[in-house]
Amino acid sequence: MKKEFDNESRVLKALCHKTRLTIVAELLKEERCVGDIEGRLKVRQATISQHLSVLRWAGIVDCRTEGKNRCYYLKDPKTMDTLCRALKQVKT
Repeated sequence: MKKEFDNESRVLKALCHKTRLTIVAELLKEERCVGDIEGRLKVRQATISQHLSVLRWAGIVDCRTEGKNRCYYLKDPKTMDTLCRALKQVKT
């Protein structure tokens, strides 16, 4: 039973930071390179890269190389959209 929710808990851990949720929201719109995300979020490139690393570890995003740039995209945008919409419905 202990391994039953390993994947789900990894995804939720990755999404438990406001910046990572914002990155996911940006990637729901379209694929983006690190520099694009940096400009939109007004967060340093190194910080964005660290957050993207966590999202990759969780299996939420993947990337492709375009010249010197790494462009990130959601591996399952439909599921992430559904999850983000569900999270917005939670009232505290």
